[in-house]
Amino acid sequence: MNKNFNLVVIVLSVGCFLVNWFMLGELKNLWKVAQFPFFDFHGQWALCAYTLNGVDPYSITGIKSVTIEYIGEIPSAWSTTPWGLILGNFFYPGFFSLEHAIVYFLIMNFFFLMITTHFLTKHFYFTRKALPAFFASFLISVYFGNAGAVICCMLILSCLFAEEKPILSGVLLSLAMVKPQIALPICFALLLKKNFKILTVAALIDLAAWGIASLLTNQTPLTLLTEFFSIDTGGGVAFAGLFTLAFPDNLSLAMGLSMLAGVIFIWLTFKDEKYFWACPACLATTFFAYSFHNEFFILILPALFCIKLARTKNLWLAAFVFMAIASYALFLLMKAFCPDSLTVFWITRTVFAFVLIAIGFLMHRALNCQKIFD
Repeated sequence: MNKNFNLVVIVLSVGCFLVNWFMLGELKNLWKVAQFPFFDFHGQWALCAYTLNGVDPYSITGIKSVTIEYIGEIPSAWSTTPWGLILGNFFYPGFFSLEHAIVYFLIMNFFFLMITTHFLTKHFYFTRKALPAFFASFLISVYFGNAGAVICCMLILSCLFAEEKPILSGVLLSLAMVKPQIALPICFALLLKKNFKILTVAALIDLAAWGIASLLTNQTPLTLLTEFFSIDTGGGVAFAGLFTLAFPDNLSLAMGLSMLAGVIFIWLTFKDEKYFWACPACLATTFFAYSFHNEFFILILPALFCIKLARTKNLWLAAFVFMAIASYALFLLMKAFCPDSLTVFWITRTVFAFVLIAIGFLMHRALNCQKIFD
């Protein structure tokens, strides 16, 4: 392996980390919620804790009067899937006190970062050299007390284990389905790959968890699903996918069209090659549906492919850098010209998505032209 190329990757990766670290410091001054560490955690923990105490959390979301004093209020924009009321305890353990649950959460994040690094390194030589570029994407999720980074790790591991350990892959996918907005693109890629065993295992676990939530809360599964869809998750300010700017007053329509666009993108760029089959789906998670900024760590997988492609064309290193820093850099750049943070956020994510779509098509074409695995 060319030592100069190794050095270039290391320098770029560390440089991306330092730039991201600086930019996140600047963004902290612009995002009001960034003033509060673990901003997401209490609401998600409360959803799980109320469920384990036999209370339907959807029915009390946003209500000021506290049902159980030590759990407290569930904020109005917080929600999870019906199966997430049970499986969410893996990330936000409602059977612990809030303080102990946070300690568990931090340990869990460290564990999954280490185990994901280990298995990525077994399959991608450049993993440890490239990983610092995406540390900021991981740490921002941890800072907000959001399970997004761990779920990205689970999806990456699910993809790596798909051939040799399909049952374990399915278990990881079922847990990741707590955030279906990032897990569903991987599910569609698995469907195209015709790996039905993984999908079946994941579906059975999620359905079982949904049934347990129904029994604990004394509600029918359909009632829980209806209540889930009735909650304004994200409070109307989340990025609703690729068509958010086109339909800012109808985010449900925007998200539906974005999901359709994501499915079409994955289908057009899908290629059943070793691990690449998952790359278009990883890219699609950034524009497929509802999201904020907690799930960019999943881009490490397509970024590692970009480094492999860069052995023959250095332009791919620019794609690697773009995946690592552009979501923050574009926001800061546009914020200098527009005071409305929400508009800037939506514009930034839309531009980011279109460039990633272009990169996805270029990766697919490059894979047809050369063999990037030794």
